[in-house]
Parts: sequence; C-alpha cells; structure tokens
Amino acid sequence: MPGNIFLKAPYYGSRINIHQNGTLEIHNVRPTDTAEFTCLAKNDGGEASMVVQLEVNNMLRRPIFKNPYNERIVSRSGKTTILNCSAVGNPTPEIIWTLPNGTRFTAGPDRGSRHHLGNDGTLIIYNPQREDAGKYRCGAKNPVGYIEKLIILEVGQKPYILTRPKGVLRTMSGEPIALHCLAEGIPTPRIHWTIPGGHTLAQPQVLSRYHLLENGTLIIYETTLHDRGNYICRAQNSAGEAVLTVPLVVILPDRSLLSTAQQGRPTGSELLHPQGTLIIQRPTFADSGTYKYVIVTVEPGPGNSPVVHIWVFSQGMISLARLLWPHIQILLLNKHSGRQKSAADCSKVE
Repeated sequence: MPGNIFLKAPYYGSRINIHQNGTLEIHNVRPTDTAEFTCLAKNDGGEASMVVQLEVNNMLRRPIFKNPYNERIVSRSGKTTILNCSAVGNPTPEIIWTLPNGTRFTAGPDRGSRHHLGNDGTLIIYNPQREDAGKYRCGAKNPVGYIEKLIILEVGQKPYILTRPKGVLRTMSGEPIALHCLAEGIPTPRIHWTIPGGHTLAQPQVLSRYHLLENGTLIIYETTLHDRGNYICRAQNSAGEAVLTVPLVVILPDRSLLSTAQQGRPTGSELLHPQGTLIIQRPTFADSGTYKYVIVTVEPGPGNSPVVHIWVFSQGMISLARLLWPHIQILLLNKHSGRQKSAADCSKVE
C-alpha cells in the first residue's frame, strides 16, 4: 500500500477491503488514491509479487443539460436560429439531434445542409422556412448515462390581412356597420382597432357601441356622424405587423317630400311625373332606402268644411287608389333612411 503500509488478507476497513482471495477493493475512490499497489503472495515454498499502478482521474458524471427544461422557440422566416443543447458530464457527452422528419444529426463534417452542429452542442439552422418547424429532440450521452430534452420550433410568419375593402365604406346614420379585419400569420396575430377618436380596442372587447369580435371584425351599432373617419386595424405577432386603414363615411337620411302638384319639376337627380312615376337619374349610395307613397284627398264635410284624408300606400296599392280617387294628389315621402336606386312607378301594380 502507499506509504509502506502492509495489510494482510482478509482486511475490512472503512474504504478499503482485502478479500481472502487477494482482491483489493477501494470504495469512494478519489484522486489521492493514485499510487502503486504491490500484491505479495508467499508460502513455505516461496513468494511472488505483482505491482498495480492506479491512476484516479476526475469522477465520472452522467450528462446534465445546462438548461434542463423543454423549450418552445418562435423564429422569423429567413432568420438564422440557434437551438441550445449544451450539456456537461465526464467524459464529455456526445450530442445527438433528431430532426422533425426523424433524421439523426451528430457532430461531424459539414454536409452542406442548412443545419450545422456547433462545438457546444447547439444546432444552428440557416434561413429557416415553414417546413423546418416541428419537434427537435436533443440527446446527450456518455458511458455513465443518457438524457434527452424537447425543443419545439415555430417558424413565424408576418401577419397578412386578408380582407381589404375597395374604397370608402358608407353607412346611413343610425344603422350598424361591420368593419372586417381577418388576418393570418404564425403565431396567430392579435387584432387591434384604433377608432377616429384615438382609442384602441383589443380583441375581444365591447366599448359602448363598439364591439370587437374574436375574429377581428369591428361592429359599430347605431352609427352617428361622430363615427366618420379612418379606422386603423393592426394585426400583430412576434414576426411583425400588418396595418389596414378603413375610411368610413356616415350619411344623414334624406326626409324630403316630392309631390305631383309640382308638375314634374326635377329636384336634384329625382324627377316625379304627374302620373306618380319617380325617376332617379345617376343613382348613388345616398339614394338607398325605403320610399313611401302618401295619398291625400280633400272631401266636403259638414257645413262645407273640407275633410282631408291621408293614406300611406305601398307601391302595389297605388293603382287601386287611383280607381277610388281619380283626382288624388300623390306625394312621395322619403320617410326612412334613404331612397332606392331605381325608378318607382306609382301607377304599376306589382
């Protein structure tokens, strides 16, 4: 033994045992146990010896990841991405990557792919694309053990807004309107609307007459003139942002009254003939709405006092009214939110 210590078999100590068959056993070996051990066997016929050189290096350790937790990483398309799988152990562990398609990737010469394994076990992906997304498994092994972790890679895509209205949106005051902002991207983008007053709504949210739905549609109930202006939709995720501006015009309803007593005098783009036919020239969005026909008759009453009768008819009842009262006066009343984009013939039965 080192230090000229002689132990005779059998011997059983705290760390060192010498068995009857001559085997030397050392427990909890440490670097200070490095030494030359001489085994001597003798009897009446003589003796024999054997020298064993023991060298104790650092203690063996199974692999341990510097970051032992599974990870989820979001990268931008085309941006170099690094997946970390650094591990320590003794001996130094070998790093093995398994790609989403099942391919095993270990250290070695660069094979010309977009994947490269760094000296510290990191996996470098150059110019990642959507097909690179998926589950990456990293393993570290040495003679003492094997460990594995999972890294989920998402290759992000900048948001893209699918719904883009053509031109200015128009609505009548008092009517609801829906502003659409359907977007796609990876990860799924969040939608924010900025209304003309400067307030921002995040989906989903209800604010007074504004209702932002989960799919990004903004509904405005009972619109007023104060709702006119530019509405800005922003679709955002970790890969970027897309912006859409939606201009909105709110039109006040026209409650004008046209009469056949005006002898066909045109009013704006409208012309009401004595027979009750309404012609709208060059119709626009502002002419949308519901038209009402009002019939007024005057008959003698008690004491020769005139009695005025007023009826409101649909278009199909006008011919019947003319048969009952040949000398009626026909008024066309825009009682609701606008006027239809067509000629209205008061003498035709539908």
